[in-house]
Amino acid sequence: MFRRVALAFSKRDPAGSGIAGNLRKLAGENFSFPDKKCELIELEREALYLRDVSQLKGFDYLVVLSKHSGTPNHPIFTAHAPGNFGRAKYGGDHFKLSIAIPSLMKDYLLAVSKRAEAIGYWVGFEPTHHGPTLDMPTAFLEIGCDERAWSDDIGLRAAAEAVLEALESWKIGKYTAAVAFGGPHINEHFTKVELHTNYAIGHAMRKLDSDWVDENIIEQALSRSSEPVRDAIIDNKGLKGEDRERIEDILKRMGVNVLRIKRVLRDNLGSEEGEEEV
Repeated sequence: MFRRVALAFSKRDPAGSGIAGNLRKLAGENFSFPDKKCELIELEREALYLRDVSQLKGFDYLVVLSKHSGTPNHPIFTAHAPGNFGRAKYGGDHFKLSIAIPSLMKDYLLAVSKRAEAIGYWVGFEPTHHGPTLDMPTAFLEIGCDERAWSDDIGLRAAAEAVLEALESWKIGKYTAAVAFGGPHINEHFTKVELHTNYAIGHAMRKLDSDWVDENIIEQALSRSSEPVRDAIIDNKGLKGEDRERIEDILKRMGVNVLRIKRVLRDNLGSEEGEEEV
């Protein structure tokens, strides 16, 4: 299936603008692959608060080139799906998730991981934690976490190269799509899943949002994905016992295959990663 992909960035975002500028140098304003056509789109507002999608008419997918801010206090490349498991503090709607693109986020993290260590960056998979909440498959591909990284020519070039590589290799169904629950904002375990297993995580819930999680939002996490999701990865030590039990019970009632994170990492990375489960 031929796909049209909008590569959007806010004129107010120095990192997104920087990645876009490097993409222009590498590939031009519009560029194509055999199965997809990509176009750079400049937004007036921060992408987190996007509601008017008139600029995106005719596109099948939205990829947001963006800055990452906050944790950790270290240069990092990140990817995540937008939406809000809880109340919307930074754009979007309360208790609504956008449509995730698991395989594209994974391909970006894989591509950028080839470049990160040599230039002093980390790589991290982020949870779903801010807007917008659109009825269009959307992924945030980012560089951060502060002004130094947002204006770092070397990092911005690496991010742009990784975006191009990811877009070229991205195919729906290439990996096993999953959702994930638990742990801190940037979960080292979920990052390892992205980089070292065949699972591609779409929506991920951090421990901070676990109080809000009910059957409705879990159903959204499963259904609002551009790829079918039948597996849920649980960071069981990254959740309170009662929250873990509630989430796992809902998932099992829905017929989802529930996997503990240690088991996933042990099966893919060996016994060192898979210590005793709780």
